[in-house]
Parts: sequence; C-alpha cells; structure tokens
Amino acid sequence: MIEIFTPEEMKPSEKTLNIIRQIAYTYRVMKVNGKLEAYCLN
Repeated sequence: MIEIFTPEEMKPSEKTLNIIRQIAYTYRVMKVNGKLEAYCLN
C-alpha cells in the first residue's frame, strides 16, 4: 500500500512552523539588474 500522507512523526512541530513563517514573512527576494537580491522587512 502506498502512503499518500506524511506520517505523524515526520511532521514538524508548531514552534518550528512558526519560525519558518516568521522567516518567510520577514525576508523577501527581488530581481535587481538580473540578480536576485534578498532584503529584510524589519
């Protein structure tokens, strides 16, 4: 049988997910002169 869903033990904790969300919200990438530049929204 093929498992479609991720097993419970493989799921990250809510704390880990919140850290990932904060990083994703804070840091953005934009293209400047053909190069990707990261910048912070703080």
